[in-house]
Order: sequence, then structure tokens, then C-alpha cells
Amino acid sequence: MKKNKILCTLLMLSVCTTYSVSGVANTFKSGENPIFRNIFTADPSPLVVGDTLYVYVGHDEAGEGQMFNITEWVVYSTTDMKNWTFHGSVMKPTDFDWAVRDAWASQVIEKDGKFWFYTTVEHGPPHNAKAIGVAVADSPLGPFKDARGSALVHDAITPTPEDPHDWDDIDPTVFTDDDGTTWIAWGNMHLYLARLKANMIEFDGPIQEIYLPNYTEGPWLHKREDVYYLTYPCFAHQNMYEKMCYATAPRITGEWTYQGILTDRTENSFTIHPGIVEYKDQWYFFYHDAKLSIDGVPGAMGRRSVAVQHLYYNEDGTIKPIPQTKQGVSLPPDPPGSYQGPVFNPAGPLAEVKSDVHVAQNTATAATRWKGTPVLQTTADPYQTAIVPESFNRGDSGAATLGQAFRPDVDFRLREINLYAGDGLGTTESEPVTLALYGLHEGDAGGHLADSYGTGKNLLGPGDGLKINYVPQAQGLLQLRLEESRQPVLHAGKRYVLELQGVRGSAPLFWRRTKSDTYADGTAYYDRSPMKNVQGAGDFSLALYGDTLLER
Repeated sequence: MKKNKILCTLLMLSVCTTYSVSGVANTFKSGENPIFRNIFTADPSPLVVGDTLYVYVGHDEAGEGQMFNITEWVVYSTTDMKNWTFHGSVMKPTDFDWAVRDAWASQVIEKDGKFWFYTTVEHGPPHNAKAIGVAVADSPLGPFKDARGSALVHDAITPTPEDPHDWDDIDPTVFTDDDGTTWIAWGNMHLYLARLKANMIEFDGPIQEIYLPNYTEGPWLHKREDVYYLTYPCFAHQNMYEKMCYATAPRITGEWTYQGILTDRTENSFTIHPGIVEYKDQWYFFYHDAKLSIDGVPGAMGRRSVAVQHLYYNEDGTIKPIPQTKQGVSLPPDPPGSYQGPVFNPAGPLAEVKSDVHVAQNTATAATRWKGTPVLQTTADPYQTAIVPESFNRGDSGAATLGQAFRPDVDFRLREINLYAGDGLGTTESEPVTLALYGLHEGDAGGHLADSYGTGKNLLGPGDGLKINYVPQAQGLLQLRLEESRQPVLHAGKRYVLELQGVRGSAPLFWRRTKSDTYADGTAYYDRSPMKNVQGAGDFSLALYGDTLLER
């Protein structure tokens, strides 16, 4: 088996098609998945140059107990999508003098006769975090050299909220539009977009932020006819394995429309990473999973393998959902004849729920502050502080309720409830979300909130009309306006809890909370137990509006 492996690093992979997969000798047909079988590979980035398709990947080398160990970028090429040539390493992170390790996701593009390599590495002192570098070569096979002598992107220059993490500057995607303008997008948890100067190593204008539902990382930009596409791994920050989502826009700066789930999670891998390209009049979708074993070493999160599927469009420009198959492109293209609509929720179509609660939500941009002047708010700056998503799916079994306790300073009639929420799969008939408001009894003699609370009477009225109809949105305001018959009077000094009720283990929407206590007169509850018992827990972001009552 070792001889076969060595030969495959030197010859076309179609010559050597026998590998140990899941511990069983398997013979692969040309074009079957995974397409690269001599080493573990991840984060595919396809590039068409003339008659040849190149795919740049990270070389996964994680050992036992390691999450990731990616030491170099390697490249493969093909002229028929079935027979692949392995060209070996084209660059290592330490080829950037300022970088120290980690060959994370990259993309190579051609412009003005040169090949530009935008990639993620770990920056050395003083930044000591993930950063994006630019290398350049005269050939798609390199050698690639640092094009600017410093990072293009690092933490100090991105408009990150007050709680940055050291890997939000990762996963660049680069795209040159029809007018010759080149754009770069990147980011984990926050999605950034910037225009590049003609020299390809500097920004030409400010960094913008794009707000998309369920965005996690790994964006990929492409264009077909007059439609721009932004494909990205989604849901990973919500206690779920990454799926692949996408959005469309009439221009690269937006407005972007969320189109749902393109393909589901992959086998054995928490991550997935897109690469989309048109080659010889056929579109292809590259990604990675972790099904492959090599010489008895099984696939894992840090030992992934690249795969590819045909990609097809509907007449309206949306992408048909993509199945993940072993056959891959070993079978000829066979576009489905009928329209195949986007998938928003694996549990079924989004529900049209009739409700006594009028729901208004922002679907294109994320609000950065509460509107107007709330009577009560649990945080004054939800955009900066409400960064933790919580739904009914946290932990092994999840919970059926999320709650936030509060205590008004004045008597007022409650007219509107604003949650700082966002993301999620959207509500379905089988996974509804219901709103409730309860009065709380005081806890111990010190006046602390009780460790749990009973339901009692829903102060908003009978529960049948309190279901919330919700479609995924970027983090921001979810405005719930109450009919007059459901507007309770809340009294100063009394404690209440606003509760979202859902299906245990489901993820229809995510209520954003802070990482530390921001509101002295309340606490967050998860399954009616105080979330303060969870390390680093804070308050759910909540704002209440209404008419103040001068007389009691």
C-alpha cells in the first residue's frame, strides 16, 4: 500500500485507484468521491486556466488528539474532471516572514497575467491571531512569494465588535467582476467585504460588513449572468455541524437575499468549505468531508478529503439543492428537469402561522441598536454585546424554553417587545415558537430571583394565538407588536419573565445574549433554570415599549 501511495504522489491519480477506505480495500472509478486519495485534503479552491482546472487545498495532517494540523498548500490539476495530477506543495505558511503556522483556507485567482494567492495563516507577534496574506506567482503552480511583506488583514483593522475572537480574519474569497474590479470577502462569525486596488495588495475603500442569516465562515463569491452568489458554511456557531447555505444579489454590495441550505452536513467532519467554478460549460461544486481512510488512518475533523458534485441552476437563477454522492462526476451531467426549490428547514416548509402577535423582522441587514426609546432594556448596545446565539438545541437534549426576567422602574402598558435575535432554520408546523409572559415570585429573603418558576397565567392572554412566524434573518431586531387585547399593564418593582417556548432540540430561531451580566434587575433562564449557573452567561437582549402610566 505504501508503494501505491508514493506512486500516486508522482503520477496521475487515475493510475493508482486502490486505497483503504473505512478499513476495506476499495477500487474507485475515475471521478468518484473523494477525488484526491493520496493525502488528506481540505478547503478546496478551484481555478480555471485555459483548458486546465487547478484545485488548491490544505494538506490535513492532524494526529490523534489534534483538531487541525495543516502545514502546507498543495495543488492538483485536471483536463477532464476524472484524472488528476498531483503537483505537490506550492506554499507553506512560513513563506510569509510574519506568519508562524496554519495553512488554512485560501483562494487563487488570475489577473493581469499573474496568479494571486490569498490565504489564512497564524500571524506572529505582535498580533498573534489569524490573518490574511497575499502571495503572487507567474504560474498557477508557483513558486508563490509574499506580495506585500505584511498581512493584508488582521484583527487590528477589521471592524469587529467589542468581543473579537482571534480567528475572525480567515477564509478569503476573491472575485473579479466584469468591469475588472476585484473584491475580497472573508470572516468567521462576521462577514467582511472590501474592494482591492489594481495592485491587488491594498484595499480601495472601507471594509464593509455583510449580514446574512446563519453565516459562520468560508465564503465563496461567484457570478452567473447578472446574479451574484455568496455561498458559505452555516450554523456552526449554533451547536450544529456546518451545512452549506447561500445568498444572491443583483450587485456584489447587495442587497443579499438568503436562499437557504444548499447541501447538508458532511460525514465525519464538523466543517465544510465551498468552491464553485464553471469549467467547459459545466458548473461544479467542490467541498470536503472526512470519509476517506489512508493506510488504516481514518478520516476525522482534521483529516478531511475533497469531493465534487455537478451543480445546476433553476430558470430563476437559484441553485438546485446539491446531493452528496460517492459517484460524484464519474457519471455524466444529468440536470434535473423540474424546478427544485431552496431548502430552508430540513424539518419541512416554513410555516405561515396566523397569530395575534404581529411579527416584523429585518431580513437583509442587521440592526446595530434598538429603535426609538424603550421603556426598559437589558442592554443599551445589543450589536456590540448580544453576540451569543441561544436556541432550544443547546446541549445533548436541548431545552423547551428560553426566558429573560426583568423588573420595570415605572408602571406601563406593554405595546411592543423587541428581541435581539437572528439566524435559525425558521418556524415550521412541527417546530413552532410561542411567546409567553409570566409574573415572578421573589426568591430568597435577599430579593434574588427564584431558581425556577411556575408557568402561572400567561399575561399576554390565551396561548393559541401567540405563535411566532419567523424566517431566518441576520442578527438584529425581531419586533413583536401586541394587539390591544393582549397589552398587559406591568408594574414598577414587580418581576416578570418573558419566555420563548419551542420544541426541545430544535433551532427555529436564536435569541442573542451577552457573555456577562448586563442587566442588574434580571437574569436569563434556560428550561426555567437560571443561566447564571452557566459559566460566562449573561442576559438575553430584550427591549420593551409601551405607554407609561402616571397614576397607579
